[in-house]
Formats: sequence, structure tokens, C-alpha cells
Amino acid sequence: MHTWRKHSLLIKNQNKMKNIAIPKISILLLLSFLLTTSCDDFLTTVPESAYSTEGFYESESDFEYAIAGVYSAQQELFNGTTFFRFTIGRSDDTNVMETNTYMYGGDTFTDGDDCSALETAWSDLWIVISRCNAILDKIDGVDFDDTAMKNYIKGEAYALRAWTYYTLSISFGGMPLIDTELSVEETKKVARSTQEETFAFVEDDYKKAIDLLPASWTGDNLGRITKYAAEGGLARLYMFQSDFSSAKTYLKNIIDSGLYGMEEEYKNCFTESNENGKERVWEVQFCGGESGEGQNFSGASVQEGYSGDLTPFSGASAAMHASTNLLAEYEDGDLRKDITVATGLNINGILEEYYYFIKFMYYSTVPQSTEDWGINLPVLRYTDVLMMYAECLNEDSYVAGGEAFSIINKVRERAGLGALTSATVPDQDSFRKAMIHERRIEFAYESLRWPDLVRWGIAKDVMTTFLQDNDEGAGIYSMDGDYRKIYAIPGDEMSRYSDETVMWQNPGY
Repeated sequence: MHTWRKHSLLIKNQNKMKNIAIPKISILLLLSFLLTTSCDDFLTTVPESAYSTEGFYESESDFEYAIAGVYSAQQELFNGTTFFRFTIGRSDDTNVMETNTYMYGGDTFTDGDDCSALETAWSDLWIVISRCNAILDKIDGVDFDDTAMKNYIKGEAYALRAWTYYTLSISFGGMPLIDTELSVEETKKVARSTQEETFAFVEDDYKKAIDLLPASWTGDNLGRITKYAAEGGLARLYMFQSDFSSAKTYLKNIIDSGLYGMEEEYKNCFTESNENGKERVWEVQFCGGESGEGQNFSGASVQEGYSGDLTPFSGASAAMHASTNLLAEYEDGDLRKDITVATGLNINGILEEYYYFIKFMYYSTVPQSTEDWGINLPVLRYTDVLMMYAECLNEDSYVAGGEAFSIINKVRERAGLGALTSATVPDQDSFRKAMIHERRIEFAYESLRWPDLVRWGIAKDVMTTFLQDNDEGAGIYSMDGDYRKIYAIPGDEMSRYSDETVMWQNPGY
């Protein structure tokens, strides 16, 4: 059993507990009523004292409960048919005509302000922010026996708030920048900032986190966010802004730390038995074994009616098919293909010709139910750190056969492929295209393809071409403008504010 994600199991064994369900409510309500909605799957029970501010945030253990609740809220975004999956389905890696149920128009660019998946994501993201704000507002007023742990918890709250504002901003645009607990009326007065201003806020939070967090965790704390996870999050922000020079500095710090390395086998980047290992810089923690801390994303990767060794259960109607466009990208002999996708699966007694994603089905603890998968889901892998660094080197200055080549060839070698050379990749643009290809294959089904397409400025061109494929409807759907790079602000939220000088809809929706 892994450790930090099991912190809530200790809570469950306490005697004076009571379940509190979290409704899907707006930013306005979340930011003022945190304590009465302070628990979900990761922290399904809380001390009786958590019902009021007078009885909570008064001791070191209270803040341990509180930061566990923040991790719990992040879990919700990766579980089941939620935001992690929605971002996967937005890209050209999944087939839009045969599957992608529960995408609510996100894969066909017909989503609008009534998209229920985005309403849920919006709510879940603001839960993370509200819980971080409560911790940061109150922690300096409480004495800790362990002053280092006090700093670490602050660092975790800054890092998780930064990750959340980054996710909100690349998804919905500029956000109201709220860094403290506010009443509903106070919240209504905080207008949206620009995306650039939101990114600056994220940058500042990550830098605060980096100064406070430890380089690593051990024992019962394994799996909590580290200094290097925060540096990776900051580097990803810089990559999205095409600030390659700044990104390179933080990526180099992670590489030089000596704490991480590529797994020798691609499969081990995803196996439950290798969780929190050298490849895993930052991952969302889950636990099977009927602990109450499992996820149901993995089992939903294959179709309902499945029978076989991948899962003890029948799969789900939410299963996505890999697109023929993605399958055509694999080079002959690429070992990653059979680790990522599988075909010929027995679905209701028929051997299907479709390809399903199996990347997150390599369990060692047998799931006891569809909700009991203990496989962690990635935020940042070390291979991504290396590949972003290689991208920075190339954008800085193409060097034939240089360090960037060494990195991408190491990734290709693990995949069983031949090396790229300056003869086949003779200039900066060629290397850039090679990196685009390699990232797509390496990180398929990891929720990175769509943000990559957006940051490279090629989303509209790629998706327009993709949706012309016969398998994708032959032009029935289209990404009808660059405005689709971000989503609509949920209509319910617009109605609650009822003031477009404070909360306005994104252009095009």
C-alpha cells in the first residue's frame, strides 16, 4: 500500500467522524462556505470540529486533514469521466464518431455554456482553490511542533493552487484572482483578470511553493508534492507561454537533482507496482484494495461487455476508441503501441476491431469493484521533463546531433526505434516536427495532446484536417475558430454573477 494517498485512511479510523457530501456549486458559494462542504472521496470523513471555523484550523493535525482535503479535490478531476478524460477526448487521439460518449460535444466542438462536464470541472477546480485559500489564510496563526511541516503544507497549498489556476486559465481564459476567503458579495466584485495576469499569479504561487517544499518525501508522506514537482509545473507554464529560456532553467534543475530517471521499460511508466518511482515527478494518488481511495477511470478504458484479463469487470460505455489518425502515427516496431492500445478485445462475445486504450490498466492490486482501481494518474512524468528540455534546446538554437538529439533518441531507443540524425532531421523546424510527433506517441491518453496543440498554435489546423477524415465524419464537424482553444464559461456561473463587467463570456460562445 502506498502512503500519502492513504493518509485519509487514518482519518477513517478515528471515532468521531461524520460523512459530508460535496454538492456541485458555484465559485460564489464555494469561496464562502468551504467548511460545510469540506469532504469528498479522498477525505470521506472529517472531525466533528470541521463544521465551523471556530473548531477547525486550530492545530497541526487540522492542517494535515485540510491539505489531504485539497489532494482529495484534485482527485475528482482525474477520476471517471471528468476533466482528465475530457481533455483527452478534445484532441485528435480519439475517434469522435464511434465512441466518446460523455464528451458532451467537447470532441466535436459543439460544446457551449451548457456543457455539464465543464460545469463539473469548473466546480471541482474552484473547490481546490477554496481549500488552498483557507489553509493559507489561517496557517500562520497556528503554532506547529514541526515548523518544517508547516512550511511544507504551505508549499503544497501554493503548488496546488498554482496548478489549478493554470488549468483554469488554459481551459477557460483569465480568471478572478482570489487568494483569500471572501463572502459571496465580496467575491461578486472580483472581476476576471486576463490570461496573462492569471499566468503571472500562477508563476508567483509556484515560486512560493518551490521555496517552501522539500526536495523529496519518504515514508508515510511519499506521493506528496515536492519542490521539483512544483518546478515542473512552473516549467510547463513557461512552455505554454513559449518562454523557453525560463522553462529550461527549471527543467534543468529537475534533471540535475539526480532524483529521477526514465524507466527502462515503457510499461513501467504506468504500472501500479512502480508508482512514486523514478519516472513519476508528480502524479495523482489512488489506492485499491477496498480502501475507498480507488478510481474508476482505468476500468472505463475498455468497452462495456468486455471479457478478458485486462480487468475483472465488464468495462464501461464511456470507453474511447483510439483514432485511426493516432494509430497511423506509430512507426513500425514502436513498442509503445501495444502498451498503449489493444484491439481484438472480446466485447459481448465479439472480437472487436477497434483499438482501446489500456495504458492505465496495469494493476498489481486486483480491483474489487469498478471504483477500486489503485493506479495513479500522471500530472508530470520525468520523460516529459526531458522532452520539454529538448524542445527548449531546439528553440534556443538547433544543434545538429546535439543534446536535444540525445534526449529524443533515448526516448526512441526505449520504444525500440532507430535514432534520429542530422541527415533525417536537418534543421530546427524538422526537429520541431519530430518533437511534435514523438510527444504525441509518448504521451497518448495522458491528457497532454490538446494543451500541446494549443501552445504550439496548431490546434485549429490539426483538428480541421483530422475532422475531415472519413472515420471522423468527413467534415460533419469542425473547429470553427481559434476561440475554441478555450471553453465557454458555464452558463450557470454567468447567471449567478449576472454582471458581465465582472464575469463575462468568452468571445464566440
